[in-house]
This record gives sequence, C-alpha cells and structure tokens, in this order.
Amino acid sequence: MRLLNTETLKVREFFTEIPRYAILSHTWEDEEITFQDIQSLATLADTCNTRQVTFSDIQAFLPPAQLKKGYMKVVQACVRARNNAFDWIWIDSCCINKESSAELSEAINSMYQYYEDAVVCYVYLFDVSGKCHPRNHKSNFKRSKWFKRGWTLQELLASKYITFFDKDWTKIGTRWSLRDVISVITTIPIDVLEGRPIDKYSVAQKMSWAAFRETTRPEDKAYCLMGIFGVSMPPIYGEGGEKAFMRLQQEIIRVSDDRSIFAWISVYGEREERGLLARSPWEFRYSGQVQASHTDAIIGNSPSSYSFNNNGLHIHLPLEMHNSHSDVFLASLLCQTNDSSSVFVYLRRTTGGYYVRHDPDRAVLRPASPPLNDVRELTVREEPIRRKGRTRIHTTGKKVVNLLPSARHFVCSQAPPGASISTEFSVEFETSESQSADLTYEDPSKNEAFTLSAVECDRGRWTFHITLSYFLRIGGEDVDSIVDYHGGHDFDAIQDYQPCADYMLGSLSNSRFVSACLEMRGDEKKVVEVDYLSPEDSRSEGVSTTVHPYLGFWVPFAFGSYKLQAHDLVCTHWAEYNTTRVNVPGSDFRVLEYTIPVVKAGKYFAPEIKRERNESEANQRDKLEGEVLPSTFYVAVGCHQSVPWAHLTSEGKSTDDVRTHLQSRKEDLYGQTSATAAIFHRKLRVWIGPATKLDWAFHMLHFEWVQDESEAMDAKEKEEQDSMAIDCKE
Repeated sequence: MRLLNTETLKVREFFTEIPRYAILSHTWEDEEITFQDIQSLATLADTCNTRQVTFSDIQAFLPPAQLKKGYMKVVQACVRARNNAFDWIWIDSCCINKESSAELSEAINSMYQYYEDAVVCYVYLFDVSGKCHPRNHKSNFKRSKWFKRGWTLQELLASKYITFFDKDWTKIGTRWSLRDVISVITTIPIDVLEGRPIDKYSVAQKMSWAAFRETTRPEDKAYCLMGIFGVSMPPIYGEGGEKAFMRLQQEIIRVSDDRSIFAWISVYGEREERGLLARSPWEFRYSGQVQASHTDAIIGNSPSSYSFNNNGLHIHLPLEMHNSHSDVFLASLLCQTNDSSSVFVYLRRTTGGYYVRHDPDRAVLRPASPPLNDVRELTVREEPIRRKGRTRIHTTGKKVVNLLPSARHFVCSQAPPGASISTEFSVEFETSESQSADLTYEDPSKNEAFTLSAVECDRGRWTFHITLSYFLRIGGEDVDSIVDYHGGHDFDAIQDYQPCADYMLGSLSNSRFVSACLEMRGDEKKVVEVDYLSPEDSRSEGVSTTVHPYLGFWVPFAFGSYKLQAHDLVCTHWAEYNTTRVNVPGSDFRVLEYTIPVVKAGKYFAPEIKRERNESEANQRDKLEGEVLPSTFYVAVGCHQSVPWAHLTSEGKSTDDVRTHLQSRKEDLYGQTSATAAIFHRKLRVWIGPATKLDWAFHMLHFEWVQDESEAMDAKEKEEQDSMAIDCKE
C-alpha cells in the first residue's frame, strides 16, 4: 500500500513492515487531488528541506490554474495527523493510482483492511458546523452527506477509533461519544459501534445498513460491501449495478449458508416473478430485524446448505400449499425477526419444474416456525476464517492529560508522583502495573472539581494483554470510564469483543459538564483531552442525552363506527388490511384518537353495539334517555427500551389531555401489551401483536369487543386456535 508522508507530502509504497498510520474518510467533492497531483509535488518537497509542507507552499509553487480545493483537505488532514505524532497517513484520493486498473482493483478489495489496520480514522464532514453539538436539534450533523454515501459505510464499521471533524477541522466527537446519534442515523445497532464484530449479524441486517446509501457509479453499490461481507471479486465497471450485486451475493453464498440473504422485498406493487436473489441493497430496506437462519437445521433428507450453479440456486425449503393457487407455495427461510416471527416468501412452480419468487414485493411473518422432518444426516462444516488486523504489543509509554481552551480555568491541584507539567495546561506522567495514577483538577471560583484516574494492568494469564483504564471521578464517585485494550498476540481471545470506548462524560454543578477523550496517536503516548461545556455553550444541548430509535406500529384506520382522526394518519398504509403506520419516539408514547359523531341517545346508535347487544332500539332508548353517548376513545401506544406497551381509555377531552394525564404514570404501563376499558357499557380490548408482513413496523394494534375481561383471549392463544382451525379444514 502507498502512504503519504505527513511532513513532506511525498508518497511511499510499503509491502511489509507497514508503519503506524492514520487514515482519512471523506466524501469526494469537486477538485479532489489525484495520485498524479501528489507526484507533481515531489520537487516542492525537496525545496522545503524535509520540513512540513504547508498549503501556502503549495499556493506559491503551483500555478493558479492547477491549484485544486482538495489540496487544503489533504494538508489539513496531514497537519492533524502530524500533531498526533503520525508520520504517515492514507488518503484514497491521492494514494491510489486510478489510471492502473490492476491497482484500482487491488485497492477496492483491500479497502476494508486499510481502514481496519489504521490506528485512527479522521472523518472530515465538509457540510457540518461544530457550533452546535451533534445531539442538538439545530445541528446539521445528522444531515451530512457522509452518512448517505456507500463507501463510508465500511469506513464507519472497519475503523476501531474514529474522530469526526467539522468543515473547519474542529473536532466534534468520536464514534464512541456519538454512537447513539450515529445509530439512529444509520440504523446500525449501538453495540456494533462499540466494537462488536459485524459477523455476529445476519446478511440481511448488514444489507439493510446499506439500503439507502448512494454511490456515483452503480456498480459501487456492490463493490463497497465486499469488505463488510469478507469476500473479494474483481470490479468490472460497465457491467451494471444489478449484475454486480448479483455477483456479490453469489460470493457471499460461497462462504455463508445464512438464508436471511433471501429475506428481501421488491418495490411495492411489483408482480414480475424473479429468483431468490435481490437486485440491490435497497430491497433489504425492511430487513434490519431479520436474524441469521438456523444453519444447523435439517430439512427433509438434506442439510441446510445451498449452492448456486449454472441452472440456478439449489436449496431445500419447507413448503406449504398457498390457499388460492395450487402451484403457489409458502416457503420458510428458517430465519426469524427479533421478536421471533418466522419469515416466509411465496414460490411458484413453473411448467418446467423450476420455482420462481412469486409476489416479490411481499414477505410473510408468522409467530411459529414450520415443522421439520426428522432427518439424521451429518454434515461437517468448516468455520469461516475471521479477518484479523495486525495487532502490535505496545510497551508502557507516557500518559498525557491536556486541557482544551474551554477547560483551562481548572488547575491541577494533585498530580501523580514524578509527573511533569510540560505546559501550563498539560501534565505528562507514567503508570505502573496495577497502581492508580490520579490527577485532580479544581476551580475554586466555581466550586468545581474532578479527578482523572489511570490504571494499567496485565489481564492475560497465558497471553499478554495490557489494559489501560481511565476513570472520571466527581464528588468521590466514578461517573464514567474508558478501557483501552492495546496489546496481546492473541487479542481476540480476551472475549467476544471489547467496547472501543474513547470518551467519558461527567456532570458538574448547574448544568455544566466535563468530558475526557482518548486521542489516538502515532507514537506510544496515550493522550487524554479534557473539555468543559457550560450552559452558554451551544454544544451542551444534548451532550448528556441519549437518542433512542423510533418504534413503528400498524394501527387500524377504523374500528366499527370509530375512525382514526386525520392528525394521526401517515402516508404509508396497508389498504388491504385497513391499517396505517404510526411512529412512536423512543422511550415516549403517542395518543391516538378514535371518534364517531357525537349523537344523543334515542336518535342514532353505533351499528356494532346495536348488533352485539340483543336488545330492541326502544329498550336502548329507555336505558340511555337523556345521556350523551361517548363518541371517542383514546389509545396510547409507547415503547420503553424497545418494548411496546398500550393503554386504553374513554376519559379525556383531547389527545393532549390524555397525554398529560398519562405522563406522570407511564412507568406503570411499561410492558403492558393489552388493556381493557368500558365503552358504550361494553368492554373494549386493545392488544399489541406482531406484524404479519416484513416492513418498517414490527408491531400491530388490534381491537375486539369482549363480554368480560376474563373472557378476553390472549392474542397468541387466539392465533394458535385460528391456525389449528384452518389446518383442520385443509
């Protein structure tokens, strides 16, 4: 690989003994510099006598017509890397000779490894301002183009440590400190951003992370995913996006028997019959909760493995006859969603004995798995070889704590023995094994103080593993920590995965915060930067809050004479099921209003009440004379820690009134998936069940009239009885 010298801007090629390097992640804009542009600066580097080349040097050296905007980006990235003791940096725009097709192919297949092996990744967001914290609703962090590009997905996943910079190269956070915001933007689970290996997730889940990302060339939608799935294939620009994505899936099939690769749906309304492979990552847009299939399951007389040959995909699937067509079957993919619903697709048998995907815009979810035949056949499986980065054993080095300008009103009142204060706001010290090194900072004028504690120890018994832990202590209590695993020739043996925490935050008095961030460097020093946020700082809004994902519900348009009010409707709906989708903010709830016209007793009655009550209209008038029939009931749907809950009431003047009433007692409703209330002197039951189609929403709201609450059947039992009745009829 080629690396760019951060001092001279000279490019050098390395085959072995690759030095520690930083790496840049960015989106390509106009006037990016190329490998040829960097090569032309070789003469400039010689005239600077090995000193660091600046943008001013480049301006003076190049004619104005050759001065591209990309030079500033490269120089700023080098300056940042050089300030953190990196001699080398990798930048895709100028470290790859794209005029060589062989070199371009090698770089595309190695790109994931480049980012995985880098010590730190700098993400430059040209369209983001750091004046507001990314959690602040005024921040444009969530709208950055970087989160919409295809290639940046693998850069986000492969890099262990990531630092984000705004358009002015001001640091605005790390992947760890912003992991909740990034998770909401990208739909990638937080534990992936904390360092959990992505091979723990299904093919469908990983495809869903790329569903809405764009690339300049259509083939790159497939090529940018090769590293994520651990496969390689030659790029063939001009073959088209669909063909490239087909090749990618065939390569994945060679190394994986996860059937979730078939859990996709096409555009709504498409009736063209197809095979079992998708045409783009976009068709996995609703597959984020589909787990990997049970690859040890046995089907019929054959194992669950499958293969792709010249006449199609060879696979064994449990089939059951579809009701409406004799040649259409419902096939189980043997994979489930996070709520244990099984995924099925429709297959049709053709006259030649082949099968095609029927109604590719639909995938069915069922609460139970299909029965499997008892087959006793053995298959010896080869575990895939996991990709490992180059891990180096770090010797004990210096620890440095730097106060950023915002925190320089603090004074270090206690430092470890032997510590040296290199500048007024920087303390350098060493740690010894299993002993704590404490630094206490105080500001008497604000009556604020905090302590940073560093502990280094050997966690290995048979292998060498160094663990460096930092603790932030306020008021005598540890409020947050950073754990940095940085050694070992068998690093993966520590445990399943280690969270790559590089940021900690603590609350001081009067809505003030102090944070400490581990800064990754090219030398052996471990640097922690301390930042201070006051209530007047626009970054403080949202710094300590957590952003939760939305939970989606399918709810009925109407129930009898009751209609869902227009302010609760959204565009997405299932007309065939008379339902609409409602989004509920994370850890919050939403109140839905169902209404019929307000009428006086004796004139009009709700039709479903009149039918179910075996009484004459005259008897009803006698009982309800003078009353005003209740015309509205309210359903509250919410979620707590991604678990849905529901509440039903006919009391309240408006949705705001009901919301105010429930706000103080919503904690009592957590986990309540069904509720009953009196409506029209009858009992109405509302309950939450799983959705029956693969889509955004994985929960469905149901209504039913019940004679008595004790007679209200559990939703699961009712579905099982209905299923048994259908089987008996067939």
